[in-house]
Amino acid sequence: MEKIRLEGKLRVAAYCRVAAGNEGSLDCCAAQKAYYTQKIEENPDWELAGIFADEGLCAAAMKNRREFNRMIAACKRGKIDLILTKSLFRFSRNMVDCLEVVRMLKARDIGVIFEKENINTLDDSSDYLMPLLGSFAQAESEHLTKNLIYPTHKTCMRG
Repeated sequence: MEKIRLEGKLRVAAYCRVAAGNEGSLDCCAAQKAYYTQKIEENPDWELAGIFADEGLCAAAMKNRREFNRMIAACKRGKIDLILTKSLFRFSRNMVDCLEVVRMLKARDIGVIFEKENINTLDDSSDYLMPLLGSFAQAESEHLTKNLIYPTHKTCMRG
């Protein structure tokens, strides 16, 4: 499949996700969308290919993230060359799923830039960094989930 680019520009999309239960999550998601829209539009070598945002969803199950799946479908149709996202933690909390998606995208020459970790999946070093950092993200997710389900601190148990 040959990619057609306007004026040689990369078609760049962004993926945003805000977890359920975050106070002000809609404001946070709107801020992320605005940030990525501006970042992409300010780069003369990039063309905005879309901002995909799942709001108030648990990241554990990729099948339930409508916008994420819509973005991946656009990638498979050759509509996106690069994805920007805040962190591995926001992209996926399940390392196996994350690596599968990243490998599928990389096979199509589509990169993902994880800003917090400073990883571009098209760089060879990402093959070593992603599993390590992704494992930390998954452990953090499991820790947060456990604390939400079984709070141990008295202030967590109040109304």
